[in-house]
Amino acid sequence: MSEVNIVVGLSGVGKSTVIEEAMLLSDEEYEVINYGDRMVEVAKEEDLVKHRDEMKELEVSTYKRIQRAAAESIVEDSKDQDVLVDTHSAIKSPYGYIPGLPKWTVENLEPSKIIILDASAEEIYSRSTEEAERDREHSSVDGINEYRKVAREMAAAGSVLTGAYLKVIKNREGRAEKAAEELVETLRN
Repeated sequence: MSEVNIVVGLSGVGKSTVIEEAMLLSDEEYEVINYGDRMVEVAKEEDLVKHRDEMKELEVSTYKRIQRAAAESIVEDSKDQDVLVDTHSAIKSPYGYIPGLPKWTVENLEPSKIIILDASAEEIYSRSTEEAERDREHSSVDGINEYRKVAREMAAAGSVLTGAYLKVIKNREGRAEKAAEELVETLRN
């Protein structure tokens, strides 16, 4: 039977970099699925958005429907292979925070582990201001600290709902390889 693991973290924490490095270091094979990309695919098919950053502008009911459809697609993919889901446990929107792993998603995915990739608020702020091509929601270090707290609480709730192990991995500036090694070790156990 295949295994699903979920890696969460705020924009700017370095999830993609760490996951990519971890997949190079791992002797196990995982299909890495970006949950947000799946949601964008669904929304584009319905002509609701043209770009990923428009997702947070959708009405809450529409967003939830798209979130559910993307989750069903990932569940289907995870039936025959080990999957690593790259996502956010919380998404900041104009209406407040949206759970990135709502009950129906996390329970359907039945993850073995939920892994929080984290960095200091100052590091996340610095990284997010360097990426001009993306519309990042981080306008201050204080705002990032609030966002980190909400995201951790939402990830912990997913762990409670599913019984998945919850692990926090720090991605310190210039230490992505160390974080990737810790991710590989976490997935192995």
